[in-house]
Amino acid sequence: MAKGWAGVKGVAIAAIAIGLILRFSNLDRKVYWHDEVYTSLRVAGYMGPAVENAVLDRPELTAADLLQYQQMPLAPSLADCWDALANHPEHPPLYYLAAHGWGRLFGASVGDYRAIAAIFGAIALAAMFWLGRQLFPFNPPVAWLATALMAVSPVQVIYSQEAREYSLWAVGLLLAHGALVRAVRLNQPIGWLAYGLALGLSWYGSLMTGLLGLSHLAFMVLTQRQRRPWLGFVLAHGLGIGLFIPWIWTIVRRWGRLKEVTAWTDDPQPLDFLAKLWGLHYSAAVVDLNLPIDHAFTVVGPALVLGLVAVSLVQIGRHYPRSTAVFLGCGLLVPPLVLIGGDLVRTGQISTNTRYFFPSLLLVPLAIAPLINAGLAAAAQRSRAMGAALLALLLTLGIVSGAINNRALTWWNKSLSYSNLAIANYLNQQSAPVVVFGESGITLGEAISLSHYLNPDTALWLLPGRTLPPLATLQAVAQGQPRLFLFEPPSTLLDTVPSGWQTAPAADATGFAPNDVVQLIPPQGS
Repeated sequence: MAKGWAGVKGVAIAAIAIGLILRFSNLDRKVYWHDEVYTSLRVAGYMGPAVENAVLDRPELTAADLLQYQQMPLAPSLADCWDALANHPEHPPLYYLAAHGWGRLFGASVGDYRAIAAIFGAIALAAMFWLGRQLFPFNPPVAWLATALMAVSPVQVIYSQEAREYSLWAVGLLLAHGALVRAVRLNQPIGWLAYGLALGLSWYGSLMTGLLGLSHLAFMVLTQRQRRPWLGFVLAHGLGIGLFIPWIWTIVRRWGRLKEVTAWTDDPQPLDFLAKLWGLHYSAAVVDLNLPIDHAFTVVGPALVLGLVAVSLVQIGRHYPRSTAVFLGCGLLVPPLVLIGGDLVRTGQISTNTRYFFPSLLLVPLAIAPLINAGLAAAAQRSRAMGAALLALLLTLGIVSGAINNRALTWWNKSLSYSNLAIANYLNQQSAPVVVFGESGITLGEAISLSHYLNPDTALWLLPGRTLPPLATLQAVAQGQPRLFLFEPPSTLLDTVPSGWQTAPAADATGFAPNDVVQLIPPQGS
């Protein structure tokens, strides 16, 4: 048996090594999307509204001009960075402050900011191993297997390569999970202190840490009857929230701003669309090929993954202490039920975001690992073969998903900016293009995202409204034979095309919809 486990440990180490390679490879390859653009803006200390005022309605503006706001200023200011972060209180500041220091020391490129996320993604693997040792103290192979599965988990690789705070949040969540398990087992002040500190770190990763707290509360209700553990639990949460008070005060002062920037979560979505995404959140923990949402995999993939998790939980309930099964059950079920239930009640769409399911998704590898462990350790050869086959299948699916993702230029998590790199390639082939943007809540971020891939001298005209400018202004800009292109024009913009002017969707569009780029053609001879 010892020889067999040495082989499994070797496989796990190899999978972890591959996972690290996937996290740190091609960091600057994928499109730098809208939200990442705002990472660079805030880290450098630029206020979005101030930048908008500086660049709006300037037909002579170029892509190079916009990209200046993605770099550190000549005299970087931590105070300016803090003010920019406080203007977006929905995002706690820890990752961005780390990025500010990193940018000043090493540079502010796309790869630099994503490298920070990759480092936290690597640290999260160590945190997963520690959590596995805490939850399954008498079964070390489970921790190795869980870490191996997490290393190649597509959703973890994806967010370890995004210049946002979510891989840092993953570290905090895993440490908080493990610290609670340890604190309950030891029931000593030092354990509850560690739990409180881990909660503080998690809060500084995301405001959605409240979901973690609810799952831990459910676990305590179902497993603890004595007063002392409850006292430690309450004090630890008090410590975690106390450490977060500086940002809580920022949220209170900027409450109106918080409501403004999170208003999108109240927009309704069709129930069938929501249900598809709920399943894909979980299948992405095992396999993710970036298939269209109407693909058959959208039904089959999540069903198989969720079925595997359900079977694993049953196996844990039969062969491990009740507290272990309850802990994993609460962690896997409570966060998604809160998110999904909230959207159903208020007809919102916050549950469409995979990253908000992290408190649950992080536990998927840990839930599956004991099932594989049971198969590999079974006396029957057939059971051992099935365990080995399941492990090989899951690792292969993860590695294949990661390899495809690693070579891709965009992925589903790039959301608003999914097609920007393909659009930029198209525009770069045009003669003297002027790219026109109608006003919207995402105009600045999309314009800067596109600028990363446009020729530096490409003109970008950010309109101050949702209609085209007066005819005389258009004619003046059109002089000299430049070609005007409307970027993802809304109907309100197209409705104001002057009489005699024509529109034409992009010809030979590759990687984006033709109507994403519409040429505005003046009358001949004008």
